[in-house]
Amino acid sequence: MTNNYENMLRYRNCNKCSSKHICFLQRIPLDHYPENVQNFVISMPKSIFNYEFPQRQWHANYQEIQKQIVQYYDLNNCELIGNNVRVLTKVAQRESDRQKIRELFKQYLDMAARVTKKKNPEQSIVFDEIGLVLASDYLEAVGKIFSMFKTLDKIEINETNRCSLELP
Repeated sequence: MTNNYENMLRYRNCNKCSSKHICFLQRIPLDHYPENVQNFVISMPKSIFNYEFPQRQWHANYQEIQKQIVQYYDLNNCELIGNNVRVLTKVAQRESDRQKIRELFKQYLDMAARVTKKKNPEQSIVFDEIGLVLASDYLEAVGKIFSMFKTLDKIEINETNRCSLELP
C-alpha cells in the first residue's frame, strides 16, 4: 500500500500530549487512509479508548464506536447506497440505513474472526467477543460463544501437539 494521503495527526498538538509515547494513533500508518477516515478516528471521544497500564494495551468500547459511525451517518446526511426502499418514508429509510450500518459492522467483525481463525486464533476469539457484545439477539450471542469455543478447541489441540521442548 502506498502513502497516498496526508497524515492528519501532524495538525494536532501531539507534541504537548503526555500520552504521546503510548498513543496507538502514533503507531498506525495513517497516511494509508483517506483524510476523512483519519479525522473520524482521531476525533472520537477519549471515553471510547482507554489504555490499561498493567497489560500495556489499548482497549476500545465497540458499542460506542458503532454509535459514532451511526452518528457520523446522521450528522453528514449520508445515504447508504444499495439500501434504498421506495415505499419507506425518509425517516424510515434513514432508520433502515442506521440498522444496515450496525449489521455491516457486525458482518465485518465476523469476517475478521473467520480470516484470523487459522493464523491467529486468539485474535479471532477477540473479534468474536466483540460480536458477542454487539449481538442483537440471544441466538446471535449463542452463535458467537460456540464460535469462540470451537476456536479455543483448535488452540488446545495445537497446544497438545507441541513438542515438550518447545517454548510456549
